[in-house]
Amino acid sequence: MDIHLHVLLHGLWGSTKHLEPAVCVFSARHCQPNSDSELVIESQNQVQLLLIEANQDSRTYDGIDWGAERAVEEIQEAIRKISSEGDRVTKFSITGYSLGGLYARYVLAIIYAKHFFDTVQPMNFTTFATPHIGIPDVKHSLFSYLSRYVGSRMLGNTGKQLYCFDRWGKTGRPLLEVMADKDLVFWKALNSFQNIDIYVNAVHDRMVPYVSGAFELLDPFEAHIDDIQVEFHSHYFPMLKSWTLSDDRENKISSSCSEHFETWKPLPFMGPFIQWNFPFNLILMALFPIIIPVVIVLLPITLALNTRSSGFRVKSLERASMSAQEKLAQIFATLDHTMMDMLEQPTPNNTSTSTTPDTTSTVAEVKTTPISRKQPPTAITSNLSAAQQRMVVDLNQLPVRKHLTWIHPTRNSHAIIICREKDQFPGHALGEGVLKHWADHFTT
Repeated sequence: MDIHLHVLLHGLWGSTKHLEPAVCVFSARHCQPNSDSELVIESQNQVQLLLIEANQDSRTYDGIDWGAERAVEEIQEAIRKISSEGDRVTKFSITGYSLGGLYARYVLAIIYAKHFFDTVQPMNFTTFATPHIGIPDVKHSLFSYLSRYVGSRMLGNTGKQLYCFDRWGKTGRPLLEVMADKDLVFWKALNSFQNIDIYVNAVHDRMVPYVSGAFELLDPFEAHIDDIQVEFHSHYFPMLKSWTLSDDRENKISSSCSEHFETWKPLPFMGPFIQWNFPFNLILMALFPIIIPVVIVLLPITLALNTRSSGFRVKSLERASMSAQEKLAQIFATLDHTMMDMLEQPTPNNTSTSTTPDTTSTVAEVKTTPISRKQPPTAITSNLSAAQQRMVVDLNQLPVRKHLTWIHPTRNSHAIIICREKDQFPGHALGEGVLKHWADHFTT
């Protein structure tokens, strides 16, 4: 039997449990559960899901490269099992949520360089809320500064890579910049896919800013959230079909002082007191005065210990074998000597990259459905580094379809886009329309 293998990867601090809602929606559309395996779900139309387990919890600190190496080992083991049962993998798709999308891009480079796609057809590449160009300093605020400082130091190798503070091997460049370079195998592997779909939160994603999730130079939404009128897809709420600025925006009369301060009210806190089911919300409320001090003390300690254990784990991996970069470099060397030379050469300082924002590229679905909109007269500049601007330019040369969600108001839309914990937080169910769109447009 010919098998279409579909791999799913979770995000930072994540586990396969975070992908269960996505699996349920996808399985209802394409699959029948297979009681013989928790990882692989067999389907009437030969689609099998493989949920990568090797990078759960603190293992996500080890770096994008090592996480991808572990994922490839699981994929190879799944393929061996399929072959032992007399079947063969003829099609391949991969989906990543958050950090999982970066794992997915690195995985593709490894298997592409090993000539995996000589006999297997690359079909669907999908990411949800993935920081494709890292975590840029969007707002230049104290919180942003502290996040960058702590994140780059207390999330192991992954933190350095997400904030582009790393230098990958002999390249002298951040790993994410290398992964976006259109002349290298990461980009070429991704470009080989029949469908490349990127699902992005247009607003309120506190983990992955719009400019990184959509790899754009400007954010046209942040400064105009209350002035934008949106139209949703009729069957896929909360996915954007179109958006425009309110016609009366420029005619607004200056508000009174009280009205002005009214706009400063914080977004509703849809936290555990409101979203958790009875009686757990009341229990948590009673314990709240105790929990907060404990969290304040334990959180930095936990981060530090996880980072320390990750460092030991990576050193152990490197002692047991060559580094992930060296492994990939060895594969590249046998694949294409010219490509390897380019990988090992640092980007020249005089690299010419236009920094002029291309606001016309900000659409809800690029190269799919035209979107009706009035471009805001001003958009938030994202203070992207030169490396991140180069990433944006190269990634937008891929035949990518960008799908935007509008989850407003909320404090953080990052988990909602995949209904990550909807059993615990019923509000996360708002993202079901996004998952249905993904499942309905998946090419088998």
